[in-house]
Amino acid sequence: MAQTGNFKSPARMSSLGEGAAPASAGAVTGGKPREEGLNGVDFERRGFLHKIVGGVGAVVAVSALYPVVRYIIPPEKKVKVVNELTVGKASEVPAGSGKIYQFNADKVIVVNHGGTLTAVSAVCTHLGCLVHWEEAANELACPCHGAKYKQTGEIISGPQPKALKQYKAKIDGDSIVVSIA
Repeated sequence: MAQTGNFKSPARMSSLGEGAAPASAGAVTGGKPREEGLNGVDFERRGFLHKIVGGVGAVVAVSALYPVVRYIIPPEKKVKVVNELTVGKASEVPAGSGKIYQFNADKVIVVNHGGTLTAVSAVCTHLGCLVHWEEAANELACPCHGAKYKQTGEIISGPQPKALKQYKAKIDGDSIVVSIA
Protein backbone atom coordinates (compact mmCIF):
# COMPACT_ATOMS: atom_id res chain seq x y z
CA MET A 1 0.00 0.00 0.00
CA ALA A 2 1.37 3.38 -0.95
CA GLN A 3 1.99 5.97 1.70
CA THR A 4 0.01 9.17 1.17
CA GLY A 5 0.10 12.46 2.99
CA ASN A 6 2.87 14.20 4.87
CA PHE A 7 5.96 12.03 5.41
CA LYS A 8 6.88 14.00 8.54
CA SER A 9 3.50 13.61 10.14
CA PRO A 10 3.40 12.71 13.86
CA ALA A 11 1.52 9.50 13.02
CA ARG A 12 4.25 8.32 10.72
CA MET A 13 7.01 9.34 13.08
CA SER A 14 5.41 7.45 15.95
CA SER A 15 5.11 4.34 13.78
CA LEU A 16 8.88 4.38 13.36
CA GLY A 17 9.25 3.52 16.97
CA GLU A 18 10.80 4.95 20.08
CA GLY A 19 14.31 5.12 18.61
CA ALA A 20 13.46 7.64 15.93
CA ALA A 21 14.32 11.26 16.53
CA PRO A 22 11.32 13.57 16.58
CA ALA A 23 10.95 15.59 13.40
CA SER A 24 11.42 19.28 13.75
CA ALA A 25 10.31 21.68 11.07
CA GLY A 26 13.21 23.00 9.03
CA ALA A 27 15.76 20.51 10.34
CA VAL A 28 18.08 18.48 8.17
CA THR A 29 19.78 15.29 9.20
CA GLY A 30 23.09 16.17 10.69
CA GLY A 31 21.63 18.70 13.06
CA LYS A 32 22.11 21.83 10.94
CA PRO A 33 19.11 24.05 10.56
CA ARG A 34 18.03 24.37 6.91
CA GLU A 35 18.49 28.13 6.85
CA GLU A 36 22.17 28.00 7.87
CA GLY A 37 23.51 25.08 5.83
CA LEU A 38 21.71 25.65 2.53
CA ASN A 39 21.49 29.41 2.09
CA GLY A 40 19.51 30.29 -1.04
CA VAL A 41 19.59 26.77 -2.50
CA ASP A 42 16.24 25.26 -3.47
CA PHE A 43 16.45 21.48 -3.43
CA GLU A 44 12.82 20.84 -4.15
CA ARG A 45 12.49 17.80 -6.38
CA ARG A 46 9.76 19.33 -8.53
CA GLY A 47 11.74 22.54 -9.14
CA PHE A 48 14.84 20.54 -10.01
CA LEU A 49 12.93 18.41 -12.52
CA HIS A 50 11.34 21.51 -14.05
CA LYS A 51 14.80 22.97 -14.63
CA ILE A 52 16.14 19.75 -16.17
CA VAL A 53 13.13 19.31 -18.47
CA GLY A 54 13.27 22.99 -19.46
CA GLY A 55 16.98 22.73 -20.26
CA VAL A 56 16.52 19.59 -22.35
CA GLY A 57 13.59 21.27 -24.13
CA ALA A 58 15.72 24.33 -24.89
CA VAL A 59 18.51 22.16 -26.33
CA VAL A 60 16.02 20.27 -28.52
CA ALA A 61 14.40 23.52 -29.71
CA VAL A 62 17.75 25.10 -30.60
CA SER A 63 18.97 21.98 -32.41
CA ALA A 64 15.72 21.85 -34.42
CA LEU A 65 15.59 25.57 -35.24
CA TYR A 66 19.26 26.07 -36.17
CA PRO A 67 19.05 24.32 -39.58
CA VAL A 68 15.79 26.14 -40.38
CA VAL A 69 17.37 29.53 -39.64
CA ARG A 70 20.47 28.64 -41.69
CA TYR A 71 18.20 27.68 -44.61
CA ILE A 72 16.16 30.89 -44.43
CA ILE A 73 19.24 33.11 -44.03
CA PRO A 74 21.95 31.43 -46.14
CA PRO A 75 25.58 32.47 -45.82
CA GLU A 76 26.82 35.13 -48.20
CA LYS A 77 28.64 33.89 -51.26
CA LYS A 78 32.18 35.14 -51.36
CA VAL A 79 33.05 36.33 -54.84
CA LYS A 80 36.71 36.33 -55.68
CA VAL A 81 37.41 39.74 -57.23
CA VAL A 82 39.88 39.65 -60.10
CA ASN A 83 41.08 42.37 -62.48
CA GLU A 84 41.00 40.14 -65.55
CA LEU A 85 39.05 36.98 -66.35
CA THR A 86 38.65 34.65 -69.33
CA VAL A 87 34.88 34.44 -69.69
CA GLY A 88 34.36 32.30 -72.78
CA LYS A 89 35.35 31.37 -76.31
CA ALA A 90 35.44 33.94 -79.12
CA SER A 91 33.21 31.67 -81.22
CA GLU A 92 30.38 32.13 -78.66
CA VAL A 93 29.97 35.80 -79.73
CA PRO A 94 29.78 35.94 -83.54
CA ALA A 95 29.74 39.28 -85.33
CA GLY A 96 26.52 41.22 -84.78
CA SER A 97 25.62 39.57 -81.47
CA GLY A 98 26.14 39.90 -77.75
CA LYS A 99 26.39 37.45 -74.89
CA ILE A 100 26.13 37.90 -71.11
CA TYR A 101 28.89 36.53 -68.88
CA GLN A 102 29.53 36.58 -65.14
CA PHE A 103 32.47 38.80 -64.17
CA ASN A 104 33.21 39.16 -60.44
CA ALA A 105 29.86 40.11 -58.85
CA ASP A 106 28.49 41.75 -62.02
CA LYS A 107 26.96 40.42 -65.20
CA VAL A 108 28.75 41.76 -68.29
CA ILE A 109 27.48 41.79 -71.87
CA VAL A 110 30.18 41.36 -74.50
CA VAL A 111 29.13 42.72 -77.91
CA ASN A 112 30.86 41.86 -81.17
CA HIS A 113 29.93 44.64 -83.59
CA GLY A 114 31.82 44.28 -86.86
CA GLY A 115 34.75 42.51 -85.20
CA THR A 116 35.09 45.11 -82.43
CA LEU A 117 34.48 43.77 -78.93
CA THR A 118 33.02 45.97 -76.21
CA ALA A 119 31.97 44.98 -72.72
CA VAL A 120 29.62 46.83 -70.38
CA SER A 121 27.55 45.89 -67.37
CA ALA A 122 24.46 43.95 -68.46
CA VAL A 123 22.41 45.27 -65.53
CA CYS A 124 20.19 48.25 -66.39
CA THR A 125 20.72 51.17 -64.02
CA HIS A 126 16.96 51.82 -63.84
CA LEU A 127 15.57 48.71 -62.13
CA GLY A 128 18.25 46.06 -62.55
CA CYS A 129 16.86 44.19 -65.58
CA LEU A 130 19.31 42.53 -67.98
CA VAL A 131 19.91 44.41 -71.23
CA HIS A 132 20.37 42.72 -74.62
CA TRP A 133 22.01 43.69 -77.91
CA GLU A 134 19.76 44.73 -80.79
CA GLU A 135 21.82 44.47 -83.97
CA ALA A 136 19.17 46.13 -86.20
CA ALA A 137 19.12 49.27 -84.02
CA ASN A 138 22.84 49.04 -83.17
CA GLU A 139 22.11 49.52 -79.45
CA LEU A 140 21.69 47.85 -76.08
CA ALA A 141 18.06 47.75 -74.96
CA CYS A 142 16.37 47.02 -71.65
CA PRO A 143 13.16 45.02 -72.13
CA CYS A 144 11.58 46.20 -68.85
CA HIS A 145 11.03 49.94 -69.42
CA GLY A 146 12.53 50.70 -72.83
CA ALA A 147 15.90 52.07 -71.76
CA LYS A 148 18.34 52.38 -74.67
CA TYR A 149 22.14 52.52 -74.50
CA LYS A 150 24.94 52.91 -77.01
CA GLN A 151 27.36 50.00 -77.47
CA THR A 152 29.70 51.77 -75.04
CA GLY A 153 27.01 51.97 -72.33
CA GLU A 154 26.15 55.66 -72.76
CA ILE A 155 22.47 56.65 -72.43
CA ILE A 156 20.41 57.15 -75.61
CA SER A 157 16.91 57.35 -74.10
CA GLY A 158 14.75 55.99 -71.30
CA PRO A 159 14.19 56.34 -67.55
CA GLN A 160 17.64 55.09 -66.43
CA PRO A 161 19.58 57.46 -64.13
CA LYS A 162 23.11 56.74 -65.35
CA ALA A 163 25.16 54.96 -67.99
CA LEU A 164 26.26 51.32 -67.84
CA LYS A 165 29.62 50.55 -66.23
CA GLN A 166 32.31 49.95 -68.85
CA TYR A 167 34.78 47.06 -69.01
CA LYS A 168 37.57 46.17 -71.41
CA ALA A 169 37.20 43.14 -73.69
CA LYS A 170 39.82 41.52 -75.92
CA ILE A 171 40.42 38.26 -77.73
CA ASP A 172 43.39 36.26 -76.48
CA GLY A 173 43.88 33.25 -78.75
CA ASP A 174 40.41 31.71 -78.92
CA SER A 175 39.21 33.18 -75.60
CA ILE A 176 37.42 36.37 -74.63
CA VAL A 177 39.15 38.16 -71.76
CA VAL A 178 37.22 40.80 -69.78
CA SER A 179 39.03 43.21 -67.47
CA ILE A 180 38.21 46.19 -65.30
CA ALA A 181 38.35 49.44 -67.30
